[in-house]
Amino acid sequence: MKKLALIVPVFLIVLSPLAHASVESGAHQFKEDVKSAGRQTGHAARDAAHAIGDGAKSAGHAIADTSKRGYHATKKWVTGDE
Repeated sequence: MKKLALIVPVFLIVLSPLAHASVESGAHQFKEDVKSAGRQTGHAARDAAHAIGDGAKSAGHAIADTSKRGYHATKKWVTGDE
């Protein structure tokens, strides 16, 4: 019985560095996964903002072009130029 009481603590002391290495490895992997997820989220947000900006730019150009054509058509109608 005394041998068992002595073997268990020795066994745990021997396995302690292995357990510590496993926890450290898991923590490092978790940190890398969080960084990767954050990076991907940032890239997705950037891409979404660029898409919205490009759409707004295209809409603005379309409105400006339509307004310009309407202005010239009205000017021609008023002045009688054709």
